[in-house]
Amino acid sequence: EPNGSSVCLPCEKDEYIEYPNDFSKCLGCQRCREDQVELSPCRATSNTQCACKSGTFCSPDHPCEMCQKCRPRCPQGEVELAPCTPHSDRQCGPPTGTVSGFSCKWGAAGGGGTGCGAELKMSKRAVPLMAVTAVDGIPEGPVCALPPRDHTTQLVCASLLPQEYLVQRMTRYQRGRTEMEDNFQNERILVPVQGEDPVILLRRSFEFFARDVPYKDWKRYGRALDLLENDIVLAELNDKYSLEPFFQMLNTWHNRQGMNASVNTLLDTLRRINLGGIAKDISSKLVQQGYFQYEVS
Repeated sequence: EPNGSSVCLPCEKDEYIEYPNDFSKCLGCQRCREDQVELSPCRATSNTQCACKSGTFCSPDHPCEMCQKCRPRCPQGEVELAPCTPHSDRQCGPPTGTVSGFSCKWGAAGGGGTGCGAELKMSKRAVPLMAVTAVDGIPEGPVCALPPRDHTTQLVCASLLPQEYLVQRMTRYQRGRTEMEDNFQNERILVPVQGEDPVILLRRSFEFFARDVPYKDWKRYGRALDLLENDIVLAELNDKYSLEPFFQMLNTWHNRQGMNASVNTLLDTLRRINLGGIAKDISSKLVQQGYFQYEVS
C-alpha cells in the first residue's frame, strides 16, 4: 500500500498459506490423486498431506507422477530387510548372521584426522533393523547416527546386515569426509566459452542441475541458495510433478543475483550440502557440452 500498511485477510475454504508473505491471495489446496490417501486435510495454514495407498510407494528421489506397486514378497532365498512404505519399496536381501551391536568411539587420530574403532558383537538373536536418517554427512540407511560435531560420543547401532558391511560403511564415511574437504578446495573454476552469451549459457546449465539434483534435495538446495520459503512454495505451483519447479527456483535465484549469478555458485552450493559428487558430474557435463571450460590458472 502507498502508506506502507496493508490489510491481511484470512484464507477461504480450499485455500492456505504457510509462511508470512506479501501475496495478494492465498494458494489453492492440493487434492489427493486416486492412487493416494489423505493423511491430513487442508487448513488455512497448511496444505493437504497425501501419501500413496497401502502396497504402493513413490520414491522421494523423483517427482511423484503416480504411485508404484511394491513387490508383493521377497524372492526365494532372500528375507525382508525393510517393509513396503509410502516412500519406499519392500527391501530384500540374503539371510545372514546377525549383529547385536556396533559401537564406535570417535576421537582424534594421527595427522589431525578423525579415527574410529569398531567393536562388533555377534548374537544368536536378531535385533530390529534401525533405519537412520542422514546426520552430519552419514548417508541414510541402517548404519549409525552421529550427533553433529560431537566426535567423542559413543555410537551404538543395530542391524540385520553383516558386520563387514557396517565396518565398510564407516570406513567409507571417514574417507569420504576427507575427500570431500579436499575436493571442495581443489575444484576447478568454470568460465563460459568465448563467443557465447554468458547469461544464456548459465540458463542452459539449469537443465543439468534439474536432472541431476535428486528431487528430495530440491528444497534443501533452494534454501542453501538463500531462497525464501515463499519462493520455493511458488515454484512448486508450476506443475510439481515435472522439473518445472526446479527451473522456477533457479530462475528466481538468477533474477535476484543479477550480474553476480554464476554457475560456480550453483556448484559450490551443492558441495556445501554434501552433494559434491553431483556437482562434479554436472561440471564435467557442462564442459563436455561445450558451454563452459575450466579456468586456466
